[in-house]
Amino acid sequence: MKLDVAFEEMLPRPIEAVWSELTDKIAISNWLMATDDFKPAVGCRFRMKALSMDGWVDAEVLEFEHPRRMVWSWSVDDRNPPSKVTFMLARDGAGTRLRLRHVGEFDPVVAGIFRDDWPGRIKALAELIGRAGGTG
Repeated sequence: MKLDVAFEEMLPRPIEAVWSELTDKIAISNWLMATDDFKPAVGCRFRMKALSMDGWVDAEVLEFEHPRRMVWSWSVDDRNPPSKVTFMLARDGAGTRLRLRHVGEFDPVVAGIFRDDWPGRIKALAELIGRAGGTG
């Protein structure tokens, strides 16, 4: 099943603060999935422990343009080709506009999990950023 979902969220923090939460392994573990080997660099291969599914997500940083764009290859298992998750940030007044897109081929059940789970993960990111408070 083809998955092609896009979400957009306005976050009331400077772009550098949002970027920091997107590219820090402790923050990623808090808002997305547990990881201990993520590094913000092209070519970094890392694993994330899926909370809503059994098993792991194997990922790799494909593109990294500080502080605007990051693209990950995302593999759930060997039955599906890797998908792509793209994070794009843009300054918008005093805040930041986050655009997230996830595209790939998945088993229909897995596609449904991703489609339904991304809004909650984005909300968790927004809450984490909100708790960080302050500016910059």
